[in-house]
Amino acid sequence: MTQYLGNAFNYDLVAEGYESLEDRCTTIHTGACHIGMVDGVNVGVWEAEPGLIGGLTADEIFVVLEGRAEVTFEDTKERLQIGPGDVVRLNAGQRNTWRTFERLRKVSVWSDSGAQHRSS
Repeated sequence: MTQYLGNAFNYDLVAEGYESLEDRCTTIHTGACHIGMVDGVNVGVWEAEPGLIGGLTADEIFVVLEGRAEVTFEDTKERLQIGPGDVVRLNAGQRNTWRTFERLRKVSVWSDSGAQHRSS
C-alpha cells in the first residue's frame, strides 16, 4: 500500500454550489474531493470561486494552497485574512462567512463529529 495520497492540484473536484449571501439568485461555484480517511480522519481538497458564502464548520484543520479569502466567525466576530501557506483551525458548529477574493484551493483534514463538512 502506498503512502502517497496524490497531488492536491490534480484531483478532479466534484462540483458543488453555495447560494451567494449577496445575491440569492447567484450560485458561488465550489468543488470538493474526498481523498479518503487516515486513522479515522477525513482528508480532502476544496476550492471556491470569488464571492460571499456562509456555512457551519466541522472540526477541521486546513492549509491554503492558492487564492485569498476573508473568513468571519459570527460568534466571535474574528476575521481572518487567509492566503497561500496559511494553516487554520475550525471548531465544529461555528457559523461563518467566506468572502473569496481569488479562487481559493485548500487541503483539509476533518472529523465527522460535530457539524456537517461543508467547508465553510
